[in-house]
Amino acid sequence: MVMRSFERLAPDPCGLVLGALMYSLALTPSLLPRTWLWQAVACGLSAATGYGLGVFLHYLWKRLDLGTQFRIGARARRIINVVIMVLTIAWLIVSNLFALRWQQEVAQLTGAQSYTVLEFLRVAPLALLLWMLLVALARGIAAAADWILRRTPEKWDGRIRYGVAWVSISVVGLFIVDSVIPGTIVGIGERVFSVRNTEIRADLHRPTDPGRSGSPASLNDWEGLGAYGTRFVGLGLDAAGLEEITGRPAREPIRVYAGLQHGKTDAERAERVVAELERTGARDREVLVVAATTGTGWVNPTFAQSVELLFDGDTAIAAAQYSYLPSALQFISSHEEIEEAGRALITTVVAWWKDLPENDRPRIYLYGESLGTTAGEGAFAGTRDIASSVDGALWVGPVNSNRIWRELVGDRDPGSPEIQPVYGGGEVVRFVQNSEEIESMDTSGWGPRRILYVQHPTDPVVWWSPSLMFREPDWLQEDPGFDRSPSMFWMPAITFFQISVDLPNAANVPNGHGHNYGQAVMDGFAAITGDPRFDAGFLHRAGVELDLAMRGQGPEKEIGVSATEGDG
Repeated sequence: MVMRSFERLAPDPCGLVLGALMYSLALTPSLLPRTWLWQAVACGLSAATGYGLGVFLHYLWKRLDLGTQFRIGARARRIINVVIMVLTIAWLIVSNLFALRWQQEVAQLTGAQSYTVLEFLRVAPLALLLWMLLVALARGIAAAADWILRRTPEKWDGRIRYGVAWVSISVVGLFIVDSVIPGTIVGIGERVFSVRNTEIRADLHRPTDPGRSGSPASLNDWEGLGAYGTRFVGLGLDAAGLEEITGRPAREPIRVYAGLQHGKTDAERAERVVAELERTGARDREVLVVAATTGTGWVNPTFAQSVELLFDGDTAIAAAQYSYLPSALQFISSHEEIEEAGRALITTVVAWWKDLPENDRPRIYLYGESLGTTAGEGAFAGTRDIASSVDGALWVGPVNSNRIWRELVGDRDPGSPEIQPVYGGGEVVRFVQNSEEIESMDTSGWGPRRILYVQHPTDPVVWWSPSLMFREPDWLQEDPGFDRSPSMFWMPAITFFQISVDLPNAANVPNGHGHNYGQAVMDGFAAITGDPRFDAGFLHRAGVELDLAMRGQGPEKEIGVSATEGDG
């Protein structure tokens, strides 16, 4: 009795072998260096997938009776199973030591911290625990299917009974995965982050300059701007600060913002933004930028400061909040909601701008980073629509599922790589990997209306896609970019898990890698303006000025490297 119970609970030997193999493969390089915690998650998921595949193959082997000539006794089988378990555990520990070299290679390419042997020895215990939990979950699902099977009428055909059992389990599983889990996560996120949205950073104070939303002269109250709206209008140098750094005369920069409390709909908040632009005299500025925000309403402070440094404060930057959820949760919640919010803001501001005298109005540009690119693209049917509406657009770290981005990459000129595609000869749209490529770019064939995508080879936000589960992407068949490991290669399921766990670490690397773009936002914006003042010498000085300007402004992103770390 005890022995039979043990055999039922004992792991499948074929599953162990394939699970151990996929565990080891999950240790190979991906886009970014991983902490031991996220490495354990990738290994656990991969091992459980391999185990399931091994169990299925073993089942087919026995079902088709392919091993009749290899019959062995029960005692020998138990010994073999124990040996396989011991060797598997030993192999998992040893493979972690080999993996350290790969992680150090990735860390060196991205300028990140490499991990020690002791840190990586933590991977195996947590990965094994996750592996066992997932196997237990699978066995629980099988037991539930068996429970349903036993309660179907015995007079039914066996295949029908099995079908009813597993279809029932599949329907319930899909409902849980598609609705219950995301809904629960989003619901918890809404309760947590709605509170955080009201938390204003202690070092920020209500602005007194009437050119900023939230000031006494503003239509939009300070508290209603939310956590990231107050950061947007409360940070950044004033005219005196700009003059001190650049040595040139400057104007007081305009920053306008509408928080969630400033309208019940995206359209109402967009109208409040336009009212603020009108109130602050934005029509008289040299440059107007519409910044599409991320889920929490975040606008990259490095970008905002860059624009004001380049144009000596003769600028207006407009943004609006559409959610208080972090980008990952907002993406789960509603992709359409993001596009609708961007459409409402951009079309409303552009309509106001077009009503201004054509020979006496600012140049207008669009900016979006991460989920902000999704919101920004959502306002347009395609690149022609963008070029006919505004003077240019800068999209940084675009999300892989963006409609326009995917169309451009899919229809790229023959021979150009997916990691840096060429579309239409580069007349309107261009793609670059970093600041160095922006500086060396030949702009002679680039038209007056410019769209620029900046995307690092190691940014998982750009390259993560569900299709990685079963299909090798072009960018992994091509030569690696400037900071991606040449040792990385595609593996079914495993690569998907690897890049999935890279996502939480996307901002935890130095600027210039992963999802941290640093000075590339300044260089990219200078490039789309086509302004002859912004030559290499000017931009080099401006980069030094940007570093000085960002000191003391606090963390650049919601998570990750602060503005005072890394390169700036």
